[in-house]
Amino acid sequence: MSSDSLKLLLGKDAVDLAYVEDGDSIFLISSGNNSRWPSRVLREGKAVVEIEGQSYERGAILVSELREKERILGLMSEKYGKDRTGRWFSPSSKIIEIKGSPPDPSKTDIYSNWLEAEFDSIASNYDEHIFGNEVNYLLRERSLILMERVFSSPSRLLEIGCGTGTETIELLKRGHHIVATDVSSKMLDIVSQKAKRIGLESQLTTIKLNGEQLESLIPTYGKNAFDGIYSTYGAINCIRNLNNIATKLHSLLNSDGKLVFGIYNRYCAPEIVGYLAKFKPKSAFNRLKNTAPEGESRFCIDVFAYSMPEVMRMFSSHFKLVYREGVPVIILPSNFVRYVRMFNGRMDTLKRLDYWLGRRWPFSMLGDHFLMVMKPLSLDN
Repeated sequence: MSSDSLKLLLGKDAVDLAYVEDGDSIFLISSGNNSRWPSRVLREGKAVVEIEGQSYERGAILVSELREKERILGLMSEKYGKDRTGRWFSPSSKIIEIKGSPPDPSKTDIYSNWLEAEFDSIASNYDEHIFGNEVNYLLRERSLILMERVFSSPSRLLEIGCGTGTETIELLKRGHHIVATDVSSKMLDIVSQKAKRIGLESQLTTIKLNGEQLESLIPTYGKNAFDGIYSTYGAINCIRNLNNIATKLHSLLNSDGKLVFGIYNRYCAPEIVGYLAKFKPKSAFNRLKNTAPEGESRFCIDVFAYSMPEVMRMFSSHFKLVYREGVPVIILPSNFVRYVRMFNGRMDTLKRLDYWLGRRWPFSMLGDHFLMVMKPLSLDN
C-alpha cells in the first residue's frame, strides 16, 4: 500500500489527502483549523480511505501526544520534503491515526473519547487561548467576580471541567479546598503544577472524570460533601443530557450550598448581529440546532448549546434559580475578537455597560454565555 495521496471517502464526497504509513497505521494531517473532514471522521470514530483503487474501513482516533505528533510530521517530511510539509501543515493541524477495526458504537463512547483526545491535544496552549483573547479573558473575569461573591468564605468546592485552572488557582488563593475534575489528564497535570508552584497543592485534589459520571464521586466523598459546585464555559455544554445530572449534583451539594454554571447560550444576540453584519445568516443561527457541530461553533468538538429556560426546566425539581447574568451581551463573542479590538480604547466603558446590562432582562437571557446561581431544594416529603 503506497501512493502519493489517498482519497478519504465521506459519503458522496471525497477528499484527496497526503498520508504516511507506519506499521499497521495510516496517518492523515489536516491543513489547519478550516478543515472540516477531521470532525466528520472523529464524530464516527472511523474512516473509509481509498488507495490505488482499493477501499479500507478502519477505526480513527486523534493523535494528542506532542512527541507522537512531531514524529508523524517527521515522517511526512521524509516522504514529501520539508518545504511541502511546512507549506501544507501548521501547528494547529490535527493528526488522525487510521488503524484497526471501526469501534462498535453500542460498546464504545465515541464522543467521550473524541472529547478527551481534543482537550489533551490543546492543553499545552490552552492558557494562550484564554489570556490571548480579550473576550475569553472577560468571561473569566465575570465568573470570578460572581464566585468570589457566592463563595465568600473558604469552602469545599467541586469543579466540573477545570481545564488548566484559570478559575481554580484564583479560588485556591482565596482559601478554598477544591476537587477539580476534567476529562483531560493533561489539563489536570497543568493545574496541579500551577498549584504546586504557589504552594497550594494541599488544597487541591484532581480527578480525571467526565461530567456525565459524577455519581462516581459519592463512594469517595459521600453525599452532601460540597459547599459549592461550579462549572463554567464549556464542560456543561459537553454533557449530552442535562436531565441526567441534576439528581447527581443535588446529592453531592450540601443543603446550604450553591451551584454555579456558566453555559454556552443557545440564543446569543451579539453573535447573531455579528454574523448578519458579515452577511453570514446561516452562521448567525447555528446555535439553534440541538447540536452545534464542530466548525459551526468556535469549539474544537461538537457541543450542545442550552438556553436558560431549558436548563431551568431540567433542574427545577432539584434546584431554584437565585441569580442570572448574561456575558457578554453587547460585546461580540470571542470568535469576533479582531473586531472587538477596534474598541480597545473604550473597552473599560464597554465592560461596565455590558456588566450592568447583563444582569437585567432581557439581556441576561441573550448573552454569548449565561452565568446562573442555583440553590438546592429540600426533597423531604
